[in-house]
Amino acid sequence: MLTHKSWTVAEGYTRILTPGELGITKLHFGILNLAPEATFFDHSDDTEVALIALAGQGTLLVGHNGNKANGILGERPDVFQGDACVAYIPHHTTYEILASKIGVEIAVCKTPSDMDVPAVIFAAGEADAQTDYQLNIRENDITVGSGCEAVCLYRFPNAEGSATVELAHPTQAAKPLILHHNDVLVIPSAHHANVLSHEGVCYQLCVTCPTRLQSVLPPF
Repeated sequence: MLTHKSWTVAEGYTRILTPGELGITKLHFGILNLAPEATFFDHSDDTEVALIALAGQGTLLVGHNGNKANGILGERPDVFQGDACVAYIPHHTTYEILASKIGVEIAVCKTPSDMDVPAVIFAAGEADAQTDYQLNIRENDITVGSGCEAVCLYRFPNAEGSATVELAHPTQAAKPLILHHNDVLVIPSAHHANVLSHEGVCYQLCVTCPTRLQSVLPPF
């Protein structure tokens, strides 16, 4: 069943979605909040990982066994000012994030993978570059079509505003849903969602696996 989840902002990593929940079979999704100069260390295990900088800035150190990368992750104070920096990390690879003096907030997405591809860190505005990774990242101008799983995060300035999204399945009637600040829309494969309208400025982050997204609305 199509649905959405709300979550409470907290320091450290907050798990929001894992495979087996709400009809999702592949995607993991969570939010990492690091205080100024805090650190976070993890291992990708048998998944590929996409890190999307939502706000603030940090240094990302990736790798071992010859697959290494490092760089700055984050170039904007919040999601309403500029494009995201995005990093992709292959399976069975370590990574560490060192928050700057202003801290950093990062969306963490994972999906099972056994592809041996290099880690890559994209600067702001480069997230739509072609990669060999399954995870696909889009901001603000998308709808999600059938044939892929998707997770979408919504935000509004000062936590005020809403978006009306139409959810549909080839054999089911369309269902409108109103989403608010920090709501996460979960869309299993074979379903699709269209943003019908929004009140105020709306930010939309969508992560899909494995197919690309198509734009049906002008940027918010």
